[in-house]
Amino acid sequence: MTPLDFLAVVLPPPEFGRYCVAELTKKKEHAFVDTLDQTTEPIETWHQNKCDVYFALATFGEENNRTAANARYVKALFIDMDGYASKKDAALALNAFLEKTGLDAVGTPYVVASGGGLHCYWPLTEAVPIDSWKPVAENFKRLCKQESLAIDMTVTADAARVLRVPGTTNFKKKYATPRPVRILSEGDTFSFDALATLIREKLSGSVYEAQAMPKLELAGTRPSAAPVSATSVTLFANSVTKFKPIWLATQNAKGCNQLAHYVEHATEEGMEPIWRGLLSWAKVCEDGNKAAVWLSQMHPYEPERMNQKLQSIKGPYPCIKMDSENPGICPTCTHWGKITNPLVMGRETSVEIEEKEIEVAVQSESSATAKETIKVMRPTPPRGYAYGTNGGIFMERTVEDADGAKTKKQVMLLPYELFVVDILNSNNDHTVHMIALKPEGAVNVVMPQRAVVSKDETVKALANQNVVAAFGSNNDKNLFEYVRACVEESSTNKVAVKVPDSYGWQADNTYVYAGRIFSKGVPPIKVPMPGLENITVNTEPKGSLDNWRAFVNMLIAKKMWNHLAILLVGAGAPFMRFTGIYGMTYHCASTESGTGKSLSLEAAASVWGHPTHYRTGKSTSPVAMQQRLGLLNSHPLITDEITAKNRKDFEWLPEFLLDMTEGRGKERMESGSNKERLNLSTWMTNAIMSSNTHIVDYLTGGRNHSSEGELRRLLEFVLEDELTWEPHEIEIIKSLQHNYGVAGFALAQYLADNVATFPEMVSSAVTAMYTEFNATNDERFWMAGIGATVCGLKAFKELGVIEIPYRPIINAFKKVVENMRASMKSSVRTAEDVLNAYTRDSYGSFVVIRPSTGGLMAELGSGKEIDISITRNKVLGRVEHELTPKYIDYFIEEQLLKSYCASMSFGYTSFKRQLEDQFQVEYVKKDMMAKTKGPQMRVAVMKIRRRVEDLNEDILNPVPVAES
Repeated sequence: MTPLDFLAVVLPPPEFGRYCVAELTKKKEHAFVDTLDQTTEPIETWHQNKCDVYFALATFGEENNRTAANARYVKALFIDMDGYASKKDAALALNAFLEKTGLDAVGTPYVVASGGGLHCYWPLTEAVPIDSWKPVAENFKRLCKQESLAIDMTVTADAARVLRVPGTTNFKKKYATPRPVRILSEGDTFSFDALATLIREKLSGSVYEAQAMPKLELAGTRPSAAPVSATSVTLFANSVTKFKPIWLATQNAKGCNQLAHYVEHATEEGMEPIWRGLLSWAKVCEDGNKAAVWLSQMHPYEPERMNQKLQSIKGPYPCIKMDSENPGICPTCTHWGKITNPLVMGRETSVEIEEKEIEVAVQSESSATAKETIKVMRPTPPRGYAYGTNGGIFMERTVEDADGAKTKKQVMLLPYELFVVDILNSNNDHTVHMIALKPEGAVNVVMPQRAVVSKDETVKALANQNVVAAFGSNNDKNLFEYVRACVEESSTNKVAVKVPDSYGWQADNTYVYAGRIFSKGVPPIKVPMPGLENITVNTEPKGSLDNWRAFVNMLIAKKMWNHLAILLVGAGAPFMRFTGIYGMTYHCASTESGTGKSLSLEAAASVWGHPTHYRTGKSTSPVAMQQRLGLLNSHPLITDEITAKNRKDFEWLPEFLLDMTEGRGKERMESGSNKERLNLSTWMTNAIMSSNTHIVDYLTGGRNHSSEGELRRLLEFVLEDELTWEPHEIEIIKSLQHNYGVAGFALAQYLADNVATFPEMVSSAVTAMYTEFNATNDERFWMAGIGATVCGLKAFKELGVIEIPYRPIINAFKKVVENMRASMKSSVRTAEDVLNAYTRDSYGSFVVIRPSTGGLMAELGSGKEIDISITRNKVLGRVEHELTPKYIDYFIEEQLLKSYCASMSFGYTSFKRQLEDQFQVEYVKKDMMAKTKGPQMRVAVMKIRRRVEDLNEDILNPVPVAES
């Protein structure tokens, strides 16, 4: 909008007087001109001379002076806002003022930045004489003061006031840099009468009355502007005005007397003013064109003339104007003084009842601000209810007037649509899933189905989710009955949707991911999933597949096969269901930083969700990890930096490795009862972990228990190479935070569509791995995990998601398997190992007999003497050094050996058999104190004879534990 266009909006047309522009910086010159075009030259000249340029808001008479006495007409209300710290503060204050007074309901003002504050204009649809304008302007000034809107009080009601011209500059010396005067926002034009009425209604104090203005009893009343609320907006949006109801009421002597008079006398002369007034009503009606033709044909008036009149009419005539056009008719009307015009009798609520598929924007689960568009089927509403054409829920009600006439009326229940989408069945506990189409977007509303048996419970459940009946508590009953009827119809006509209690594969071969149920051949269904909210939030896909693929291609280009193998372990987790193995654990180990342990886990997590937030934190307890496994079900459990747990007590991990392959959480009892809880924590998936500790080293180290079972259930990737990155590669890695879950979304649909082929596909892959790795049945957990991973690689290729080279991945796994085999081979524990360990641990309590000069020397392994006070529990064995040359004989009580073998997880039967195969073993009664000063101590022992030359020094002369 140009400055000249703006002046044309806020100033009266040329026929209402002369225009005035002025510069008030230097000579304070004024120019009075007949047209707006003539203001251009002085404005430009003054502006070039760096003068502050103004225009008068009124037109003036013949005298060349800008005074209120010389002012003739005004075509706007205006204010000069000052006293605010910033334009933003002023704008906020203006909006608050408009909303509180209801002025925002009738339109938006023009706003001009004056360089210092804001000038706001309410242009009028017609020029107004100063005498009529002055009282309204004074009242407007009082309203601003009443509502604490900071304005220049000398401006608003000054008929000779000037304000700055848009497009010029504010050259006030107090500003270091001159500031432009510019139009910030264009607005609407306003009915002067409507503004005047609204302003007077909102004034709570004194009302300005012009002294010269006679007090008139105006016929008819104007309705107050509705508060700006969702209810008001929806009522307005669904309100339509039709001419036909006005005519029907008139036929029944309850409508408009002017319309009745015109119909009766339409062919007579002098009816044009009434005809024009009726056209002004028809123009704003939905059926106005038809009504205008009907009215015009009665006289008849030509269609061309009718169209000219319709174009020239600016707004509906009020009753008072119709009365002036045709006096004596309106005062006889029963509506006289009660309505502004008959259009109120033609207002109806526009509703619809058809079932319709609609697209709605719902809150994204992965972001507090993002929206996603989904399609839902809006059902036919229950009988007696309807949807507003432009939103809202309405109930049809029959009303009766004082004369007993009955009419139907639409009563609003909600200012937005609310309808049932599904009935959800979660372990036979039914929940109603509704959608509320609020102005800010669609909102899921869920409530227990049992709540609909009670009005109070229903209203409370809805209010808890910010769904409250319109027009106060008296409407609560109506809202309850609507919801009750919706639920009844849905539960009768639709099968309840089974709500999954875990992600991944379901019993019916559907697949759950990202808050959606994926079924073969159909788009996924998104339903609320109570209990899975945390996972759903972090698995909502984000970004693009191309951007995610760029990250994977970077790993391929850098030949990071170990990291890619871990990524594929995450992708292949759902295929574990078809291996017959419940779970496998993978560990990324490195004692150094910068080798990509966390990056490999982020890569695996990004297949299904947020690369960081999908993972469980390092402080997550083993019990919580099992619970998360039960919820993930077919998706990988990913945990980074488990070192913090290891330092406290590493024994949780061997237990976890075994539990992982059980596929089931720990059994627990119900609180306060002798009853087990229902165990729903089951899974068939992979666990991926990382730490600064080598798990294999721990398991093959000095544990009391054998670790073979745990090692068979673990594959450890040792990441040793420090990684370096180019700047553009770092940016690609960062982009993973905004591009994830897209591959998993495609994979989830693939899984649901092709489930029938997976048993054979996975079986073939696992069989091929046995051949590839020359594996034995003891390595079945490894082969199942690698086979499932290969299936993930194949699925990505078939889908066109990403093609990762097969052979380098297999080679990466081969290196891992070779390391695992070597570690296990070196860590095999024998009966001799157990015997040696027992000897080292217990030697301080052994009776040691050695040949000595002139006889034998007897003492405890700790070096203490043996006397009569020693007791049986202080003696854990006896060793005789070369009493038989070149041999050492051990005598150990069998009961003690059994206990020790049990503590080492070594079977006593195997222990005896191995020793019998390797040494001379006898089972005899032996006095453990023989040839000593101790008391007789005869017990059943295992005698083990070993050759001296076969024993190491630490076995021949072990250091007692107490001394070491």
